[in-house]
Amino acid sequence: MAMGRYNLTKEGMLANLFWADRMRKVDYQHFCDIIVFDSTYKNNKYKRPLVIFSSANNNKQTTIFGFGLVLEETIALYKWMLENLLEVMCNKFSSVVVTDGDDAIITAITEVFPSSIHCLCAWHLQKNVTSNGNKQMFRDLFLRWLYADMSIDDFETEWAEPVDEYRLHDKLWAMQMYEKRKMWANAYLCDKFFCWVSYHIVVRGYKFACEEIP
Repeated sequence: MAMGRYNLTKEGMLANLFWADRMRKVDYQHFCDIIVFDSTYKNNKYKRPLVIFSSANNNKQTTIFGFGLVLEETIALYKWMLENLLEVMCNKFSSVVVTDGDDAIITAITEVFPSSIHCLCAWHLQKNVTSNGNKQMFRDLFLRWLYADMSIDDFETEWAEPVDEYRLHDKLWAMQMYEKRKMWANAYLCDKFFCWVSYHIVVRGYKFACEEIP
């Protein structure tokens, strides 16, 4: 049996929607140790962010826990989505939540999943470090910080040098990444490596599926 939660605008039109069926609920109980919360897919006919809650099962296959459409990308609406996910899934919390780093999502997760570890997804970070026009040398260093085993002190030292060399102090993206370093740098997440492995499995699965959504 499918479970849907929604609310309406003042004009009586659909505002926000959360949906999951029985099998999604069963999968969640088994594989919710890590949840990927993605809202970056917007190329659908509704012109709204499609929220996908997903993970990987014991066969390393993508498993979807639920979907949603939100009218606006706000803290309140993301909290509404997460609260409905929890209620439908019998209030079982995830140990780790992986997101694209949107500030509204970060705040919503902190409030609704206060005890969960929050990681930023490596797939989106790799895309962003290139699209933000960073020099090749800095991109190579960033990938090293993302994946390499190193101490926190070594990371902090390595970060400071290229930031000065490439004058990144005034570059918003670089400064935002430093502020969020505890959510993506392997120096801070080395004991949680499974986050990255599972995320890449999930991305390969649902990114292709999204291409079929009208």
